[in-house]
Amino acid sequence: MPTSPTPILTLVGDGVNATAGKPMKTPRLQRVCGVDFSGARKSGKTAWLAEFEVDWSSGALQLVQLASLGKLAGSDDRTDVCRFLAEQISRSHATLWAMDFPFGLPVELGGEDWNTQLGMVESFEPQDGSRNPAAIFGRQLSVTAREIVSSGRLRRKTDVETSTPFDSYHYRIIYQTFHGMRDVLLPVSKRIETAVLPFQYHRMASAKRIVVESCPSSFLKRWKLPHSRYKQSGGKPPTPVHRSNRVKILRGIDTLPKIFSTKDISYNQGSLSKSDLSSMAATREIPCRIDISSYRRRVIMQDSGGDALDALLAGLAGWRAFHSTNHADVLRDTRYGLEGRVYS
Repeated sequence: MPTSPTPILTLVGDGVNATAGKPMKTPRLQRVCGVDFSGARKSGKTAWLAEFEVDWSSGALQLVQLASLGKLAGSDDRTDVCRFLAEQISRSHATLWAMDFPFGLPVELGGEDWNTQLGMVESFEPQDGSRNPAAIFGRQLSVTAREIVSSGRLRRKTDVETSTPFDSYHYRIIYQTFHGMRDVLLPVSKRIETAVLPFQYHRMASAKRIVVESCPSSFLKRWKLPHSRYKQSGGKPPTPVHRSNRVKILRGIDTLPKIFSTKDISYNQGSLSKSDLSSMAATREIPCRIDISSYRRRVIMQDSGGDALDALLAGLAGWRAFHSTNHADVLRDTRYGLEGRVYS
């Protein structure tokens, strides 16, 4: 299996900077939330949330919640679901949010910086008065792209690197890009205690929550696990093939290599128990072992579209990537800072 790069990351508040190879500061994270997002009109039916509690002493990620966002928000309507999700992010503490939708556009289409991109989706109004702005927005981007390249397809650097299924304005993904950026990222990015990466690394040391883009498909491809035929369509029950591939995925994530923190690392002792500190000092291992109850395994196996599993994978992928990424290198990469980066 591929190995993870050595991270440049320290979980402290001691004035360290991501320069000259020194570690970057980050808050001690105690929760992970994976979101399988949907931009559909009734997105609550297929958007799911997987919430983990991080046990630094045992090395486990305990899956404590797995449910559709429609159930949690009390409505399947996209407006209600996005508002609920943005509110949950903004109220969270010591949490990493890993969400499965593009956070940005190719630099050739997205203006001078990420805030410009957010402004583009916020202010976009179809001239024909259409009530479907995401689709019109995507078509206009496609027209612009064809003026730049004959194929009409421009992919972000991170999409090429991580083999995401679609470019961020493809007709099958534009609803997620548009509504994710406008209705979720725009409001949460305005919170000073939120760091949306890689665009807001300057906030990370003092952030109460960190938000990253994740991609279950990229994660499965990276670790050579089944990345197709585990998702059923049309609300039909999963076939034996779908269930078999889900079993292979769940078994596969149990055998992924361990992740360890950098050598020169210290911890924010105020947020940890003595047992947590003792365990981390001895092993410096990042908790990555997934603990799933029998009930939630049944939910994953029975869910028609595989959205419950995708939420779990989004969270796990984002967590592992966050702790195995050379953040200083990401921060120095101009294209990431304009287009976004998939943490998978």
